[in-house]
Amino acid sequence: MTLEQHPLPEVTSQPKGATGVAAGVLAILGGLVFLVAAALCVIECVLSLYVLAVGAIAPKTIAPGVELSGVVPVVLAIAAVIDLVAMVLLSSGGILLLQRKGPGRVLTVIGAGIAFGFSGLVLLVPWISSRVAFSYSELTPITSTVWPFAVVLVAAAATLLLALIPPTARWLAAGTPRLPRR
Repeated sequence: MTLEQHPLPEVTSQPKGATGVAAGVLAILGGLVFLVAAALCVIECVLSLYVLAVGAIAPKTIAPGVELSGVVPVVLAIAAVIDLVAMVLLSSGGILLLQRKGPGRVLTVIGAGIAFGFSGLVLLVPWISSRVAFSYSELTPITSTVWPFAVVLVAAAATLLLALIPPTARWLAAGTPRLPRR
């Protein structure tokens, strides 16, 4: 028998999924972080509205130095909505990426872009960071620093990069590997 009569089976190599899996895991972790951030923003927003109401009724009961501005609850509400949108996009995108579905890459890129833009904006604009970093409840661990936003910025950039690079696209295009039939 010659080799021409019995050709060797074609070896098909599946692309490695390290970048796709890393992007999916980072996206899911980012979604969890944004869920916590949204909850903290909602708590702070409710408490800021309470402080505004008490300040309007009995201004002498408010401690000196506590800001009685209607801007704070508005900024916190906007931050909560952005956090929820980023959470939904990152979580669903990460789950779909780990399932090797193409829309997961798009959702992850959009969610990471929102996270990158929001945290970058907070770092660049001191007025916004002073409003977001204020805590009425003492539950929010940040009161005068913005380093958590820098961590989110780096993580969002890594997620964005991992989701956009060609190996992730090749891994998704290859789809789920088929099990050989017996």
